[in-house]
Amino acid sequence: MSDTFDRRPVDDPSVTASGAGSVAARGDVGLAQTGAGSFGVHIDNATLLSAESFPAAASVHCPQGLGNLPSRAPLFVGRDHELGLLDQALVNPGEAVVHAVHGLGGIGKSMLAARWATLRGAEYAPVWWITADSRAALDAGLAALAAALQPTLVTLLPQEQLGEWARQWLASHTGWLIVLDNVSDPADVEHLLARATSGRFLITSRRSTGWRSMAREVPLDVLSEEEAVDLFTRIRGMDPDTAALCEELGHLPLAVAQAAAYCVETGCAVREYLDDLAAYPAEMYEATDEGGDHQRAVARVWHITLDRLADDPLAVRILLMLAWYASEGIPRSLLAALGTPPAVRRALRRLAAHSMITLHDDTVSVHRLVQAVSRTPGQDDRHRHADAITAARGDAIAALAGLIPQDADAPEAWRAVRAVLPHVEALAGHGLPGAGAGTAGSGTETAGTGAEADLYVDTARQLAFSGTRAAARAVVLLERAEEIHTRSAGAEASRTLETRIDLVHARKRSGDLEQSVPRAEAVLADCVRVLGERHPVTLTALMRLAKSVGFRGDSGRAKELLEEVVAGRRSEFGDRHPRTLEARGFLAMEFRDHGDLVSVRPRLQQVYDDCVEYLGAEHPVTLSIQGDLLVMSPGSRMLEGPLGEALVSASLTDPGLDFADLMSRFDSVTRSTGLQGLKTALGSEGDVRAAKEYVATHERVYGSDHPKTLTARMSLVQAYASTRDVGRVSAVLEQLVSDATQVFGGDDVFVTGVNAIRSIVDAVLSEGLVDSGEADDPGAGGAEREELHQGSGAERGRDPETLARLGDLYGSVRESLASGKWDVVSFAEAAVGMLRVAGGAGTATDTAGTATGGADETDGTADTRTSEES
Repeated sequence: MSDTFDRRPVDDPSVTASGAGSVAARGDVGLAQTGAGSFGVHIDNATLLSAESFPAAASVHCPQGLGNLPSRAPLFVGRDHELGLLDQALVNPGEAVVHAVHGLGGIGKSMLAARWATLRGAEYAPVWWITADSRAALDAGLAALAAALQPTLVTLLPQEQLGEWARQWLASHTGWLIVLDNVSDPADVEHLLARATSGRFLITSRRSTGWRSMAREVPLDVLSEEEAVDLFTRIRGMDPDTAALCEELGHLPLAVAQAAAYCVETGCAVREYLDDLAAYPAEMYEATDEGGDHQRAVARVWHITLDRLADDPLAVRILLMLAWYASEGIPRSLLAALGTPPAVRRALRRLAAHSMITLHDDTVSVHRLVQAVSRTPGQDDRHRHADAITAARGDAIAALAGLIPQDADAPEAWRAVRAVLPHVEALAGHGLPGAGAGTAGSGTETAGTGAEADLYVDTARQLAFSGTRAAARAVVLLERAEEIHTRSAGAEASRTLETRIDLVHARKRSGDLEQSVPRAEAVLADCVRVLGERHPVTLTALMRLAKSVGFRGDSGRAKELLEEVVAGRRSEFGDRHPRTLEARGFLAMEFRDHGDLVSVRPRLQQVYDDCVEYLGAEHPVTLSIQGDLLVMSPGSRMLEGPLGEALVSASLTDPGLDFADLMSRFDSVTRSTGLQGLKTALGSEGDVRAAKEYVATHERVYGSDHPKTLTARMSLVQAYASTRDVGRVSAVLEQLVSDATQVFGGDDVFVTGVNAIRSIVDAVLSEGLVDSGEADDPGAGGAEREELHQGSGAERGRDPETLARLGDLYGSVRESLASGKWDVVSFAEAAVGMLRVAGGAGTATDTAGTATGGADETDGTADTRTSEES
């Protein structure tokens, strides 16, 4: 060991000390130690200090009212629940009370902490605010606390030792409140928290993980709509569009407050701000009030978080991709192609840990404003540059397309679309062709690609058969797809024309019937001109036109068009192709007169048999044709007998049809056939068994809530009706209305139609026109009851008023179908009215019959006859 010291004397007269035992040192201080434990100390300049200048931390008392809270509380709104949680301080002996408020940047964590500290400040001394976004910042804040408690230490100790002195003070005192704002990593404050044995810490952080073992967590969400509007109004004043702007900003307090301040300073109305936000998002997200911290602008508030995640590029890539979806319920499966499962999980965990996303069991949610900013290129932002945003949009499209089968008939396709529909619609809504990412003017071209358009078409095809409202949503997606195809391939490209055909179909299914035929004719004309008459796309357009004109009541033209479709598809695809068999099924269902109507069942049976042979019993086309067969068979079978002969000379769509004459023919047939014969012709329990098996197959293939399964259940209604089991018809309809409402919505055409049928059935039961269990108990005395029924039916059938009502009802249905404006609810109301009139007529007969029975007691048939008349 050297026994000499490196001496560099410093001439500094400021190094002084006063008081006994005080020492001040400046310049070189040397220390030597021998092996025996002896010390030698050399101090060039030393001054003794008094105990008053450098007291022990435990001996210093805090003056009442000492604090440094920021002035962030005046504009505080809401948060009653979170303030209540902070008031619930459960003190454990030997531990400080620690709360960690965590949430997304800009969500109001610091505001909440300042508000609570202001409300409870009188209970604590000191109330000290420390910006703790790094360990260095934490040390600086603690050093400032030491200086405030003992100012004489400032000139005596470096920052590190001042911070240690403050830690000693906190460990030896109680009754204090320390706010640690914007903590980046729980590990940065863990040692400080561990040393404190009393007092209170209030932490704010974007980190949502790592607090469980050291703090009571207070997660913070966005403001409610009412609270956000209140915050904006306090700054800007009343405006009718305030709620809409707050919704657009996702009720994020920072964004709401900045937007309000901007409107005040620039004098712009809220609607003008909304318009600018849509047209120029990049500029508006960068805007702050005059004199405000530019780094606190909405576009930059999360930049620091992304910087911390920069060592994991996958995390940033995932965030930019999630920006194109709906904000809630994003399936994690959409991210599977971005990396290995551990890598994706690690990236999601880090994003969640920094409150950029929220993880649920198998889904992810992102604040809508984080998404909006992530879709907008930022100036000098290495994370949000245009190429990265465009690539993220491509990832989003590919992930969605990968989950939806391209085969529209695939049983799993509807469920796949249902799972991701909000995200497909969100993608379609973010930007128009030629506009920027997210919204117009942001600088990233997103005119759309063929893959994007195909995604919208595949989604829309599942929506088109999923109810009126779903079909309307399909129209929006198809319009977007048509724009993309027209822009990229041209208006006469086959993909563009095919999308237009789907659009015609979706508009019709959405309830837009009036223009369905002209639109179908226009598309067909373009297809013939561009592609030729036998092109597959042209044949599809031809079939859509046939279905439209058939729906409008022109069965003759529909049949001719469908014959062309069948011939074309046979030539193009062959007899065994699903498209050919599908067209044959549609053709079999078109009828113009008695001959066509009677032959529906054998024609459908032949197509069905071919489908089973060529496609299999559970192929979607096979099941569709089987459903038509089940619905049409009872009526077709009945019309093959004497009842059908009554229609030989009648054209059901002829405006000049004499309905009274038609009913007279029916009456004559029922008189000659008898009640039991009519029942046998209508249907049997075999029809019921077939319908049950059909529904069971749909449930197995598609699932119980699939639209095709719900509509298949109408075959069961038909089967029960054909056996006159009105009670079971009513029960099936009641359950079907409930289940279909869950899938389609209460205002859907299918639901309202089923409800209308149900109202008729209920009227039949309530008026006593049919016994609910009649089919199961034919009873005794059948011959007598049939005879009485025949007599009564003849009277009822010849009643001029009843015939007139039936004729008017039939005529209104025929005309409304021809115009494409049939109101099924109005029809049901009219039918129910007729049934109640019929019930009233039965009551009158009851009265007359009872009177007759009273006059001639030997005739006991009056009441029996009246009951059976129903």
